[in-house]
Amino acid sequence: MNVQELATAHIEKIAAKALVLNNQHLGMVVQWEDKFSMATVATPTGDPENRQQIYPDYLALAKGFNVPCERVILRKDLRAAMQRMLDSDQPYLLDVIVPYTEHVLPFIRG
Repeated sequence: MNVQELATAHIEKIAAKALVLNNQHLGMVVQWEDKFSMATVATPTGDPENRQQIYPDYLALAKGFNVPCERVILRKDLRAAMQRMLDSDQPYLLDVIVPYTEHVLPFIRG
């Protein structure tokens, strides 16, 4: 589900939820590079060393569509944020910042 679909859910009064695992990189590119010992050239979409400059800014997009949202940077804050998202009677976006070294499972080789 993308932010535009959450906006539609907001208009239709559907309490859809979206959780973004935001690694500030094109995650599948990183994973392929790691898996097959390729040179690491994964295109970053943000600067993980400067967490104040996270982009794209999913929070700004969600707010632009009047969809409640929040960002989690610290693991200790995740459980409470997920509970707030699940308890919400509105569409909700949770942007969770994860290390770009985290891989997606299951990994299916094409």
